[in-house]
Amino acid sequence: MFGLACAVFALLFGHSARAQNPDPGDPSVEPDASPSETAAEQWSGGARSPTAKEAAESTPAPLTWNWTRFSTADYVVGATAGAITLTTAIINPRKAHVRGGLWFDNDVRNALRVRSLSNRYIFRDASDVGLSLAVSWPFVADALTAAWWYRGSRDVAEQMALIDLETLAISGAIQGVTNTLVSRERPYGRTCGTSELPSDSIDCEGSAHYRSFFSGHSTLSFTGAALICIHHFENDLLGPPWDAISCAGGYAVAATTATFRVVSDVHYASDVLTGALVGTLVGYGVPLLHYRSKNALASGKSGGLELHVIPSPGGLGLLGIF
Repeated sequence: MFGLACAVFALLFGHSARAQNPDPGDPSVEPDASPSETAAEQWSGGARSPTAKEAAESTPAPLTWNWTRFSTADYVVGATAGAITLTTAIINPRKAHVRGGLWFDNDVRNALRVRSLSNRYIFRDASDVGLSLAVSWPFVADALTAAWWYRGSRDVAEQMALIDLETLAISGAIQGVTNTLVSRERPYGRTCGTSELPSDSIDCEGSAHYRSFFSGHSTLSFTGAALICIHHFENDLLGPPWDAISCAGGYAVAATTATFRVVSDVHYASDVLTGALVGTLVGYGVPLLHYRSKNALASGKSGGLELHVIPSPGGLGLLGIF
């Protein structure tokens, strides 16, 4: 890789040097530059300062938030969902537990599960990294970097971040309530008390042992992927093809994270598939409530009233549309 980087650098440097010191006998060189212009370019390192028009064309247009703004009701919903998520993470699942796989769960587990306990811990840690990336991406990469720094709009960044918080809180609340009520034993639970996994290990003790259905990692990762897609496409954050690439990248991280939960024997396939479905539905559904209509200022309305001049039998009339 280092050799390839050196070769690319040499190629670029050589091209730049030839551009700054062209061969007079090269027929491709156009001798239309005056000596003073050539000297000025050599003095500036061969770089020409961009014109005002070129600078304006290369600078992306600032974003404006043209959609329904985050309201007091959204703050209440987000705070309530966050409180439910925290509460369900603290209280223990119900005592009547559900055990075993459903349908294809056992077959998928046997095919994907890593046999070595130490290797399963490695994949579990990797899924934690994937979750962190999927959840932080909408805030750091999209809201802070793309919307605020690159597109120059703090307002759009704030609205996006607030929608992200509300959406993730709702996903967390749904998942938390479900796994507390269902109380499904994790796949590795069947090995607790054996030579493979001692009964006094941290995995076999505590409430986390019965929080299999459905996967929180899968739910939040796919929620993050959906947020990436809808924010990029609705606001045209980076433009084609980068918005599509960002969306695909988010889903790649989410799918990898969910798969690693099965590989590490922490969840069944039905756990992660349900999490992916719920995360995607909430990840698109909640933001679409904000993106469903333009706000009054962006649509040219004043106070929710739009006025139109229309013909009438006596001349002209004024029509108001709320």
